[in-house]
Amino acid sequence: MQFSKASEYAILGLTHLARKKDQSASVSEIARDEKLSLYFLRNVFQKLKSAKLVESVRGRGYSLNEKPKNISLKNVLIAVEQKLEIHACLLKKEHGCARARNCKIVSKLAKVQERLLADLERIRLTDLI
Repeated sequence: MQFSKASEYAILGLTHLARKKDQSASVSEIARDEKLSLYFLRNVFQKLKSAKLVESVRGRGYSLNEKPKNISLKNVLIAVEQKLEIHACLLKKEHGCARARNCKIVSKLAKVQERLLADLERIRLTDLI
């Protein structure tokens, strides 16, 4: 599994906001300070807003919707990646592997998936700043 550029941008953008404490920041400011593509970061922040991880503050940019200690890396990644399954057989049956029911490795992959998601849930924005 490899996380996308959008995930990297989301993490960098949110940690930027977390470091600012209760202040907001514009996407332009974040892009400049973190040396990120402004256009791409705008798209990422739309996803973060849809996931209710950030809120837009008219005329001031964005701020975190929760305290950094309450935002898990899992929630950030789901906001931009949509799914975090490490293999298609772990997706819902109608979208996953046709052999998943009889596959001998699916239970092993499911355990890896569980541990990964648990670890991502434990990592908080406060751990990244």
